[in-house]
Amino acid sequence: MAVSLRRPGKEPDGSFVARSGTRFSAHSGTDGYRQRMEHGETADYPVAYVIGSGRHASGYLVQLGGRLFQSPLCYYKDRHAYDLAPGYERIDDPDFTRPVGEQCLLCHSSVIDSGYVAISCERCHGAVEEHLRRPVPGSIVNPAKLPTAARDSVCEQCHLAGVARIPNPGKSIGDFHPGQRLEDVFTVFTGRANGDFRVISHAEQLAKSVCARESAGRLWCGTCHDPHPAVPATAATYNARCQGCHAGSLSKAHPAATECTGCHMTRREARDGAHTVFTDHRILRRPSGTGLLAGASGPTDELTPWRAPDTSLLTRNLAIAYVEAGVSGRLPAQIVRGYRMLTDVEKTTPDDVGVLRALGRALLLGRQPAEALRAFERVLALTPGNATSAEDAGVAALEAGQLEKAVTRLEQAMASDPMLLTAATALEKAYRRQGRDDKAEALAARIRRTTGVR
Repeated sequence: MAVSLRRPGKEPDGSFVARSGTRFSAHSGTDGYRQRMEHGETADYPVAYVIGSGRHASGYLVQLGGRLFQSPLCYYKDRHAYDLAPGYERIDDPDFTRPVGEQCLLCHSSVIDSGYVAISCERCHGAVEEHLRRPVPGSIVNPAKLPTAARDSVCEQCHLAGVARIPNPGKSIGDFHPGQRLEDVFTVFTGRANGDFRVISHAEQLAKSVCARESAGRLWCGTCHDPHPAVPATAATYNARCQGCHAGSLSKAHPAATECTGCHMTRREARDGAHTVFTDHRILRRPSGTGLLAGASGPTDELTPWRAPDTSLLTRNLAIAYVEAGVSGRLPAQIVRGYRMLTDVEKTTPDDVGVLRALGRALLLGRQPAEALRAFERVLALTPGNATSAEDAGVAALEAGQLEKAVTRLEQAMASDPMLLTAATALEKAYRRQGRDDKAEALAARIRRTTGVR
């Protein structure tokens, strides 16, 4: 965790051409580490942060107008080469305008004096104020001493992505604190078949292992991973963990147990890891060589809570999860399913912002922009001053042909957040539909200046 995020140093030079024809390059020089994009126009960015230890890969963040955006470049150590970062493969014209959201920052950094550093002690041990006043055992959270669900939640906050993470009403993902269960703040929904192998699914993988299932909750991340090691872990370190349970219990036909993980926790390519390999935590007796356990049939449309939230929230969170999963996975059937559930939920909670946003999103994708606009206008009334709420209403109004309202809402969004580039794109389109090309050109020029495009 101490190497989850850092300032750039002497990074590798390199370049590649994306499917779009855009040429990306990276160079370390006297002016620091910079990345460049060339496709007709050019843009050159100083890199603000490097994400990850670099053991598998390194991602990058650039800072524009006080906001962080993800670079489309990623350096893959095994290949000693740059390529598109995970998630950019499906984008027709990758660029540097993808905003970095709360979930990304929470799992890679801590905030110190309005800047970012690698993950700090508080992420696992809770607030430090009491410990600073009284630095004795018991004045901070010790995850190993928590009840099972709360203990596991400390690791799952970053190592269990699932298909969707749905905050409870009035909560955000960042409200989770060690000592709680995840479900006190948000619900994680899973929906892949028995063992679909992804990067951030360590908790799912481990839970499917026979070792974990037969341990009655005793086997957890901390069983094998020392968060405060005096020396780096080696294969012998993990072998000793295995032997702690299995010594003397192996059959005579079993080879000498010199490196358990080499056979039972092989490294394999993750479906969402952009050709990078990761350790399979399912602890398979006989590794199948695929991303699925034997007998698995591939992804499923059914979503299941990792642990159920309060019963009063289950239907609500599940409905929103279906919409989010349907949007991200481009699965219309899931969006429809979520929408139908949400119409019932809204009757009992008409002012639930999460429900209204999901309804609006489903309606917009279902080509009912006027209905979506009503939902988004209600969200904006409940969250005045929120740039995303104003943008949602503006986009729905634009799709509904209500140009005056679209411009009003999108200008409102830009006033609240001048770096909300998706709103700027929509506002430029609205100006052009109104025949106000001068306003559109001025906005486009301002955004080019802001984002460094020449």
